Amino acid sequence: MGSGALVRDFLETGWTAPDLSLGFKRAFVNGRLNLGEVGMASDDEELEEASGDDTARRLIAAAGEVFAQSGFRDASVRAICDAAGANVSAVKYHFGSKGELYQAVWREAASQMLASEPMPQLVDADSPREALVDFMGWFMRLVLTQHAEHPWAGQLLAHETVAPTESALDIFVEHCAGPIRTELRAIVRAIVNRSVSERRLDDLTNGVIALCVNPNHSREILTRLGFPPPDSKRGINHLARTLATFALGGLEGFATRGDD
Repeated sequence: MGSGALVRDFLETGWTAPDLSLGFKRAFVNGRLNLGEVGMASDDEELEEASGDDTARRLIAAAGEVFAQSGFRDASVRAICDAAGANVSAVKYHFGSKGELYQAVWREAASQMLASEPMPQLVDADSPREALVDFMGWFMRLVLTQHAEHPWAGQLLAHETVAPTESALDIFVEHCAGPIRTELRAIVRAIVNRSVSERRLDDLTNGVIALCVNPNHSREILTRLGFPPPDSKRGINHLARTLATFALGGLEGFATRGDD
């Protein structure tokens, strides 16, 4: 294959294989076929690699904003690259596709959510009751507030709820929702004191989750009814304590009665 064909192939397909060094890629871009010129990365190449990492980070940050505003289907690669100050081919070069960039954004959003405020642990609480109150307050602050530390997560999740994509929710479940539910289930188990079946335990855990996320999912309807969800930490904590008291009444009823 001639050098011109190799250059065209590189420019059209955007080789991203990890075993291709920057020097190797540069040789093809420049039309050089002398493999003797392709060796270990120079200091300049290492600087170029660091610049590439910065471009990838800027693309994720810009894509988070665009996807949060428009959703996956309506977001354009050009809008993302313009916001990131990158060439339109950068998405393909760094991530392979718009879909893979979207997955990278979701992994970052899930990580940001759990890092913004440490998740309360049952082992650190004085009692399972206290653990549930603390956990529901934390969970509802996570859902109802848009922290600077996780500015896209709530809007991304809202878009996915309406128009789910193939893998984004799987990423969210693995890195965020899954760990949250696992800890909450342990708290619920401690409250009902193993007096219910595993299926009932799952239902009770899912019920508590519904209490926590419903104010955000029903935000538009609640607002039109005259009861907008709180957006201040104080207001959210007040609502969370009310709902936690409600949940505890039901859970302790199961602890006393057990399964039917």
